[in-house]
Parts: sequence; C-alpha cells; structure tokens
Amino acid sequence: MANIKDIAELTGFSKSTISRYLNNGSVSDKTKKKIKEAIDELGYVPNSYARNLKKTKTNIIGIIIPNFIGYTKNTALNAINIYMKDTNYSMLLSSSNDDMDEEIRIIEEMAGLNVEGIILFASNITQRHREIIKDLTIPLVIFGQKLDGFTSITANDYKAGRLMANYIKTLSHTEISYFDVGEYDEAVGDRFLGLRDGLRDKNIKINHHHFDFTKKTAYEKAKEILAKEESSFYLGATDNIAFGIIEALREKEIRIPDDISVAGFGNYEISSIINPALTTVDFPYEKLGTDAIKSLINQIEGNEKEIIEPAEARLILRDSTK
Repeated sequence: MANIKDIAELTGFSKSTISRYLNNGSVSDKTKKKIKEAIDELGYVPNSYARNLKKTKTNIIGIIIPNFIGYTKNTALNAINIYMKDTNYSMLLSSSNDDMDEEIRIIEEMAGLNVEGIILFASNITQRHREIIKDLTIPLVIFGQKLDGFTSITANDYKAGRLMANYIKTLSHTEISYFDVGEYDEAVGDRFLGLRDGLRDKNIKINHHHFDFTKKTAYEKAKEILAKEESSFYLGATDNIAFGIIEALREKEIRIPDDISVAGFGNYEISSIINPALTTVDFPYEKLGTDAIKSLINQIEGNEKEIIEPAEARLILRDSTK
C-alpha cells in the first residue's frame, strides 16, 4: 500500500508538503495538481485516524535530540520537563542517533502527528534541514545552533573562547593543544574562534585538532599527540573531552597541572569533584532549556517569535591549570 513517502519520492516534494496538501493546507495550484496525479497513479488511500488527528489539538510538543549522551543536553531537557509540569502540554521525545537523514525524517513524522510545535536540539543545520523546516506550519525552536527566521537558543560560545584565551594569556604557556569537535558543529566551533582571536596578540602556538565529543576518542588521541607536540596546556572543546585527556596524562604519569595544564568547556556536574578539579567555562544550561520551552509555548499560543540573545558564559578556575 502506498504511503506519503512514496508520493514524496514520485513528486520530488517533501513529506511535510504532501501532508499539508492532504490536510487542506496552503500549497500552490501547480503543486496540488502534481500531488493529485501521483496519488491517483499510486492508488494512495489516506489513513482516516491520522486525518482525524489533524483536526484535533493534541497539546503535544515534539523534542528531537541527536543522542541520549551528554550532560549539557540532559540538563536542558530536565529544565524543559520541569517547566512543562505546570502547563497543559506533554512531551514527545525522539533521538536521531546522530543521523541527519533520520533527524529530517523525525521532523516530518512529528509534523504529521500533529504536534503543536518542535524543539530541535541541533548539532548541524544542513541544506535539507532548511528545505524541510521552511515548509513547517507549526512553530519550531532551534536549540544549540543559529538559524535566521527562527528562535535560536544558544550560548555565547565565541565569548567563552575569549574568556579562556584571556586566562591563558595570564600564564606562561607558549604552546597549547586544542581538541575540537567535528567541523559540522558551528556553535561549538565558535569556542575555538574566540580562543584564536583572543590569543592573536600573543606568541602562543595553537595545535588545533578535530575529533568528536567522546571521552574515549580524546583519551586515545591525547596519547598519540603527547609524543608529537610540546604543548603545556591541553584544552577540550567540552569537559567530556578534557576528561579523556586527563585519563591519558595520568596513564603516562604526567602531573596535572605541574607538567601539563588541562581545561574544558561546559562545567559538568562532575567537573568540580574529579581530581584535579577541572578549570572550565560555565554555561547556564537550565536557563537555556527553560528559555526554549517558554518561547515555543508562546509561539504556539499565538505570540510573535522572540529574539533571544545568546546566554553569557563565565570562567571557573580550579586546580587543573597553572
């Protein structure tokens, strides 16, 4: 039996466009004609339950995350959940497992399930994302990345990098190693830009490496890099990366911070209790989560989209650096 995906493949339109046509939404006459021809050719029969669902207010908010790993995301999700307890809305949570194609499928699926709005925890906004998102007829809030035309909930990652740079300039390090995430994550990438720009006036060499978010990768790569570079300061784009670096240094019996300093970004709950306690940059993840859900509900209830300024970061000095 044919389904919406089959119609989308035959016409070249997105599934959200097909869904909008099936529910008498706004589409051009040319688009209507092409979809109608595809429906007739495929013998598509609409699901009456889903059609009836479209006519009913569900009070369900869709939340899409890339994975279930990570302190920052989980802290923001918890703040969203706490806020929603005092509203009439429920949460529908789905993970893409870091698969961009799956993430786009989930966006279309949630729109088809008649959720009132979506919060997308985004690590990357691809061109396909933009094509699908522009067809949405429900409010969307982007968490973690910036997208023109939509409410974006972000931290001031660039300033976070500058804060770390200003601190490093007060020390005596001449070479540092920076463990970054993949280039696809523009927001986290801003941390390096702030660091780089903040150190331009100092003769400090920066060895810039792109890996991923995992502690395991940071641990393995740190062991390799220790033999190749002469850095006395290792900086992870996240605290999780910094934890992997610390594990590698300990294995090599390198003293922290006497031999090598280590720092990160995020101020995870465990960052203050590991030994040595980690120097890091703190972001207000609970506030970011609350801002995201408040903004989305305001839009669902007919208010205009808000422009929310990036949340400010603050430097936390602990025992892992000198």
